[in-house]
Amino acid sequence: MPLLLHIPWFQASPWVIPLPSIAPITIFGTTIDFPPDIQIHPFGLLVATAVVLGAFVAEKRARKVGLEPIAISGLSGHVIVLGFVIGHVVDSLAYHPDVVREHPELVLEIWNGLSSFGGFLGAIVGALVWQRRRSDHPSIRIAADPIAFAFPFGWLFGRIGCFVTHDHPGRVTMFPLGVADYQVGYPPYQVRHDLGLYEVLWCLAVIPVFLWLARRERPRGLFLGLLPVLYAPVRFGLDFLRATDLDETSDPRYFGLTPGHYGAIMLFVLGAIVLYRTWRDPWPAIPASIALRSTDAG
Repeated sequence: MPLLLHIPWFQASPWVIPLPSIAPITIFGTTIDFPPDIQIHPFGLLVATAVVLGAFVAEKRARKVGLEPIAISGLSGHVIVLGFVIGHVVDSLAYHPDVVREHPELVLEIWNGLSSFGGFLGAIVGALVWQRRRSDHPSIRIAADPIAFAFPFGWLFGRIGCFVTHDHPGRVTMFPLGVADYQVGYPPYQVRHDLGLYEVLWCLAVIPVFLWLARRERPRGLFLGLLPVLYAPVRFGLDFLRATDLDETSDPRYFGLTPGHYGAIMLFVLGAIVLYRTWRDPWPAIPASIALRSTDAG
């Protein structure tokens, strides 16, 4: 099949901003060298955009459903921070156990690797910490529903970051959406699935569905349950497309499945439980501590 039917290989490079030349200075016997430039990495910029946009959409949704945006932003902060921290820890332990045995300090390098399902686990822990810190322990099902609604909007930019840096190579394929000359491993390079791209497409499919559902009042907790139920089966299937022939980037397998497979199963079960509880109790009362104040309404 001609390569023109596939996505051409590209990789976003950092933007380099030159800085004025400054001579090193010595303070208390320590010499400080100033860098010649600043590098802005597209992946980091897109992840930052994802976080800011997701928080913005969550606060807008919170106000629409009668929740105090400041309270929800506090929950978002807990979810984001612990999501990144625990997401990195899970990535280190589940995906790079041999490296951690030799270099245990990797677990502390929060910027060095992130597991999406570890991030989901961190988000759950963050939500529980937020709940415990509040005096009346408000329902996570109510408070986190706007965050779940906002998730695909932010995830879209995060996965675009994965796609433009091609950090999720898949199996060799002739599928038209495969990326030609995927530059991983050793030449000759081949057409491969790019799992970041497929999750971008998932976001583009789910966002219109969520916007349509949000046009009218919905049971409290619907999006919190619906999000994992829609995402987990897709992610479970996509993990079968992960590369197995790349020594450095292939995901480890445990009893034939990746850590992502097990994470998808657990996430789906949690989503189903939330949907069941939402069906049994669709309109729980909003606690006064997170209810939208009348002065802020509208």
